[in-house]
Amino acid sequence: MSRLVPSRLTVVRAVLLVLGALLAAVVVPRFAPVEPDLLVPVIVAGGLCGGRTTGALLGLAAGWLTDLIPPGTGTFGLSALTYAAAGLLAGALHRHWRHSPALPALAVCAAALTVQGVSVIASAVEGRPIDLIAALLGVLATTAIGTAVVPALLHHEQRLVHRGRA
Repeated sequence: MSRLVPSRLTVVRAVLLVLGALLAAVVVPRFAPVEPDLLVPVIVAGGLCGGRTTGALLGLAAGWLTDLIPPGTGTFGLSALTYAAAGLLAGALHRHWRHSPALPALAVCAAALTVQGVSVIASAVEGRPIDLIAALLGVLATTAIGTAVVPALLHHEQRLVHRGRA
């Protein structure tokens, strides 16, 4: 009987998602004037490295974490679908990211805009106040962090794949 053992790459991605979700829920709101989305760079890196399916599955997992870790979100499942769409968007660029050093940063920006855009629309539908400046600053902060972090994540993921540890 064989056991299903997750690959190192799967474990690294899961740890990064949980760490990002916990930091976003506990640390960032207390110390940062602008709240970047720490899950988007992990999702984008996974989508760029693994393709659409990987990006969408990472997005689903990130969205479920966001929904389950307090304070959660208003509508359960909306975050999962939103992050899945962002991962799918990043995964669509899977074959092209090696050709342009700016593409990972653009993918992070597009994913952050997707997540923030859906959040703003959901707030409007639910009748909550909308702070467009904070949303825009969040997208800019997420893009800045993603621009710095995603190339390192991509390099690490590729090393695991090439060494046969993925």
